[in-house]
Amino acid sequence: MISLKTPHGLSVQVPELDKEDPSPKFNLSQLDEIKKYYNEEGYVVLKGIIAEDICDKARSLWEEEVKPFKGFIYRQAGTKAEKNLLNDRGWIMNPILNLQSLNPKFFNKLRSHAVNKVFTNPSLKKVFTAILEDKPKIVQSMYFEGNSATWEHQDSYYLDSERIGTMSAAWIALEDIKPEAGRFFVCPKSHLIDSERQNLENNIADRHDHYISQIIKKITEKGLEIRAPKLNKGDVLLWNAWTIHGSLKSDDTSSSRSSITCHAIANNDSLIQRHSRIINIQCDNINEVSIYRPKDQAKLLNKFIISAESNFPGIFYYLKYKAVKYLIRSKN
Repeated sequence: MISLKTPHGLSVQVPELDKEDPSPKFNLSQLDEIKKYYNEEGYVVLKGIIAEDICDKARSLWEEEVKPFKGFIYRQAGTKAEKNLLNDRGWIMNPILNLQSLNPKFFNKLRSHAVNKVFTNPSLKKVFTAILEDKPKIVQSMYFEGNSATWEHQDSYYLDSERIGTMSAAWIALEDIKPEAGRFFVCPKSHLIDSERQNLENNIADRHDHYISQIIKKITEKGLEIRAPKLNKGDVLLWNAWTIHGSLKSDDTSSSRSSITCHAIANNDSLIQRHSRIINIQCDNINEVSIYRPKDQAKLLNKFIISAESNFPGIFYYLKYKAVKYLIRSKN
């Protein structure tokens, strides 16, 4: 075990060896056990369900199409359009958002591989279907390479199924994730705690820090355990929309954290954003999985929007956050 910290300084004992890891690993023949553990603990780890060649291909296409790109791409932190931010090792430190929506002119291979080989992978679909009790509808995805930290949070604060708390997500390791690489962490059973929904006091527009402080307070006051499971290439960790999670703080420069996440709701459900806006989304049906493409860069209007964001970020995000507060105020 080695001792590391979450982004806000909470201590975590991180396993280096399988025998040190308190998180059990399941396989596809154990669907009943997978669902039971997931429902009880708020997360579950599956061993080697994504083939290594699929993982290797994703990393190869990342190097081929994303690394050389000099333009703007939507990013995980803040959902803003930014250029690649590389560290001294050449790793992209600002993870990208929604692989399925990337501009096919520049990223057609990675976009297609993510959808056809990862998000609609038969093994992943099988697990999502068991947990959601319906075919999955993929509503968001991300790609991480550098070991940037992700703050302690719950996904439901940002997006969820209209049946709040039923969205599920998967974190897919594209390489063996070293302890120092800023591993994904979860707080077991935190999905069972009654949590506040987004409101005027903790809204994302200008009170996001207050929301994060509420999460930290919850972890410390309730003495929640923090686990950072050992994941190797092809392993998958699934978690519930209410489960507190993030990625560990790491100053290590020797280990990257190549991984893909995707978030899924039941196919018959609508999507809700910020606990205030229910939207009936249009999806592509690929391999019997519904794929939602937010801000799809294959469409002319969305290309215009990202251009406006990139060239006039100040006024664009000012108006966007004003609109967010108005929606939350109206809902409350």
